[in-house]
Amino acid sequence: MSIDKLAKLSALASATPSPEDAVQSALPLLQEALGADEVCLVYGDDHGFGHFGTCPVLALTDVALWLIHHDVTTRGKACAFDVRDGHVEGFRSAASRRPCQYVAALIPVANRTAEMLVASGSWPGGLSASRRRFMETALPALALLLERRLDSARGQRQRSQLSALANIHQVMSESEDLGTVITDIAGTISLLTGIDYISIDIMDADGNVKLRCLNSARSDTKELQTRWQQGARNRDPVRDEVLRTGKPLFFRDAQTDERIPEKGRNYFVRTLIRSTACFPLLAKDDVLGILSAASHRPLTFSSQEVELLEGLTAQVAAAVKGVQVYRELTSSREELQRLNAQLHESMGVEHHLARTDALTGLPNRRYIEEALTAECARAGRYDQPVSVVMADLDYLKAVNDSYGHRTGDDALRLVATVVRQTCRAADLVGRWGGDEFVFILPSTDGDEATKFAERVRRALADQAFSHPNLKQPHQLTISLGVTQATADSFEDADLLLARADKAMYEAKMAGRNRTVVIVGDDLRAA
Repeated sequence: MSIDKLAKLSALASATPSPEDAVQSALPLLQEALGADEVCLVYGDDHGFGHFGTCPVLALTDVALWLIHHDVTTRGKACAFDVRDGHVEGFRSAASRRPCQYVAALIPVANRTAEMLVASGSWPGGLSASRRRFMETALPALALLLERRLDSARGQRQRSQLSALANIHQVMSESEDLGTVITDIAGTISLLTGIDYISIDIMDADGNVKLRCLNSARSDTKELQTRWQQGARNRDPVRDEVLRTGKPLFFRDAQTDERIPEKGRNYFVRTLIRSTACFPLLAKDDVLGILSAASHRPLTFSSQEVELLEGLTAQVAAAVKGVQVYRELTSSREELQRLNAQLHESMGVEHHLARTDALTGLPNRRYIEEALTAECARAGRYDQPVSVVMADLDYLKAVNDSYGHRTGDDALRLVATVVRQTCRAADLVGRWGGDEFVFILPSTDGDEATKFAERVRRALADQAFSHPNLKQPHQLTISLGVTQATADSFEDADLLLARADKAMYEAKMAGRNRTVVIVGDDLRAA
């Protein structure tokens, strides 16, 4: 063990240099002491995993890093592993004498769970005992270094296990055992939120529970979990209401709330459960099941708690839908080809999920940009028209300010439903961001696109928006901008989008709830 290098690491952890300089100074010490070619300090961020190190995360994907993190967390000690064709495999103890090229260890950073030391090199006889001792002894100093570095970058924002969930749909799509993975997710959500029990029900077409997975932050509840599993066969009015409406239900006092049948209230009294909530698992227009939360301590279901649970529920729904689609793809080559065409030669289910807006279920901005670039190239090649319509929901800020963002979100979902129903089979509509939507209309000239835009505008104007937060139905309107691709924009999809955006802006300036068409540099009302 290199006492000198450990002393230097400890000095860096407690010294005054900037956190960035301290980490950069520590990396070559680790590299030399471990005999490694490359070293990275990996941490969880809002998009998956980030790193500080001498390499681009050793060419490991977020899925690979998630699997490595799962192994070192479960093992409780450093591990060695192999990488073949981009996939991690052969997880074993770092003490193994088998040849290895990768080792990893969990860095014990306070209030964080995703931080690791990952190194690659050439160790024909495995990592030597002295190097293992150095790695284990260095971890506390690395924890201090990494914590200082992360806090300086994030302004001491709280970290969580969301990094492990950020790409969970990819892991699920690669799993053959849906029940095991959903149970693991339920346990992760329970630990993340501090809620005692998280249950996830997957429904069949008849509204029956075909799969129920339950996990808990508590270790002494096997009997309760068994009874909960058995209850999946029974009708549940609360569950049925959530499935019917697609809206969550909250019960701050589940022992006395009369919306819960008497038998259910008695059950909560016997098991000392105080608060419960049920969230629908929504994937576009499909209700896949529900996520239920139950707590022995009273919960207020504050806006922050609800926002977190709704975000996690959306990830679970996207992941479940991904597995269902993935299995359909593997069972039918023809279905695979059809879906691949719809996804514009995407690289699989994970690619599709990464390009879907979680709130509305529509394609997101990234997908729209890729699809428009491809459609412009196709239209230019075959000398066919293509048009773009950009739409903006009027006065959404006023709805958010007056009735809350959840009401605004429901308004956006209604708009998404209306525009999806108005589109033809060949058209593509996606959420551009905020309250903006983009339509790609293949083989459609400007006049036809203008008629289409007016149909969309009238369809929404005819649809009253009702919501529990509103005393009476609210009239939603949109402003639309229309443009057709010309010779210069076949090669520049951004230019086409900019023209549609300009026309939409003019529609809003002219009073909203109208369509404006741009031809070249000329603007005209529809």
